[in-house]
Amino acid sequence: MRRYNLGIDIGGTSIKIGLFDLDDNLLDSWNLPTNKSSFGEYILHEIAEVINSKLVISEIRGIGFGVPGPVAKNLVFSCVNLGWGKKDIVSEFKAILNDDEIVIKVANDANLAAAGEIYKGVAHGYVNAFMVTLGTGIGGGVIIDGRVVDGINGVAGEIGHTHIDDLYNLNCNCGKNGCLETVASATGIVRLAKEYLNHSKKSSPLRKYSDFSAKKVIDYAKLGDQVANEILDLSMEYLARVLAKVTYIINPDIFIIGGGISNAGNFIIDKITKFYYPLVKPFIQTTHFEIATLGNDAGMYGACYLIK
Repeated sequence: MRRYNLGIDIGGTSIKIGLFDLDDNLLDSWNLPTNKSSFGEYILHEIAEVINSKLVISEIRGIGFGVPGPVAKNLVFSCVNLGWGKKDIVSEFKAILNDDEIVIKVANDANLAAAGEIYKGVAHGYVNAFMVTLGTGIGGGVIIDGRVVDGINGVAGEIGHTHIDDLYNLNCNCGKNGCLETVASATGIVRLAKEYLNHSKKSSPLRKYSDFSAKKVIDYAKLGDQVANEILDLSMEYLARVLAKVTYIINPDIFIIGGGISNAGNFIIDKITKFYYPLVKPFIQTTHFEIATLGNDAGMYGACYLIK
């Protein structure tokens, strides 16, 4: 009898596997390190080994995969952080498990984090959502009418690579300059802060560090440091400008803010909305902004949601 679903979130450092019953209850979860050697050749095999050691394969109804890269129609276009190019996880994993009856679905991890928050997190009860993950980079996830939107090339929601900054015009890992990721991600806030300090003579406790984190900028902003607040204001204004564009395109019920920067809570939401609302009035008076609640488990829940 097929009585379980699995939600699997493949990250660049670790892999989370969640075991769910058919009523959507999380029964157990397991972690394993991501083996990126030989261009990620062993990743699916090592996931299968864990599953085989814990379960009888014939009891699994479906498996959802979240991966850090563009996905469309269950096909992975590329996952540079895993060493993968184009990859058909569905066919490969069915062959590894030797079971053609298992339902397998694949989607981008940021989209699944958004789905997870609708499924079991802060956005439960909503059907249209946009999630922004502010971490080392910036991810975006789109949910419309309760469904994950990938786009024909798998890049729906990837707002991190929207061109937004012509002032500092910092280079991005995607090969372009001035992307949102260069000024509003955790690494982007640090880069922006260093540029800002180089162009300003204002005193700030940030100047006593040869290097610092985005958290340090946020901490000093919370303590009232003028320069730290000006840096964060500029960073979150860039983000607000992009979210305003998202609003005019899909008008989501809720924006969910996740990733490491979201640990700043309402402090960071207040920074975003200060710049967001003037950009969407008079058409929008109120939009729900919430901090994600599932943390690192969001992708696992979202992967199960794919099967649901």
